[in-house]
Amino acid sequence: MKRSFIESRIEMMLAQCARHGLALPPFALWTPPQFRAERDAAQRIAAGGLGWNIVEFTPGAFATKGLSAFTARMGDWRDLARGRGRLYGEKALMLEDGQGAPHHYHVVKTEDILNRGGARLMLELFKVDYSGRRLDEPFRVLKDATMIDLRAGGRVALEPGESIVLEPYVAHSFWAEGGLVVAGEVSLANDDATDNYFLPALTPPDPIEEDIPARYVTVRDHHALLGGSP
Repeated sequence: MKRSFIESRIEMMLAQCARHGLALPPFALWTPPQFRAERDAAQRIAAGGLGWNIVEFTPGAFATKGLSAFTARMGDWRDLARGRGRLYGEKALMLEDGQGAPHHYHVVKTEDILNRGGARLMLELFKVDYSGRRLDEPFRVLKDATMIDLRAGGRVALEPGESIVLEPYVAHSFWAEGGLVVAGEVSLANDDATDNYFLPALTPPDPIEEDIPARYVTVRDHHALLGGSP
């Protein structure tokens, strides 16, 4: 993925968040020099995996298997066992028409997916067992305050303002239908590197092609900007 493409998606998401009244924290606008200068804050940002992430789940298929994300806050998942601390996280998402995330599930994380504004957000759901094998059995999910019954592979539509609760071992894909969607995720604190199980598994992303200087900082830039190797 080219840096220029990443920058264009960040600019688009900033505009769409402003359009729908979703303000992001100031570090969303930090440049790489600002990130380096605010070292204490930058280390907290990196530790929580905060900031921009322009995701292409399938190489070359960003238009259908991708999304733009900004993690605004994330507690330490290691505090979950103690039952206190910042046990929550929050993300903003942007999905262009027809674009979304492939099926995946979590072992620890429970999350709410919210449609913050724009078009319709669609989800397809089924339960999996402890090994990640699909279970062809009915189940229930909570959509806002209403419990709904679904068959394996059932679909749920979220209009702006609506949300759904996704518990562990409920595999889900989601995508924008009929236009661009600004979505959100409110969840238990989690480690994205260890609690995202995709069906099938994803290949590691290629390095960013630096065709222009970076204006914004992405999650993939943290290590290098804090003094590590790219």
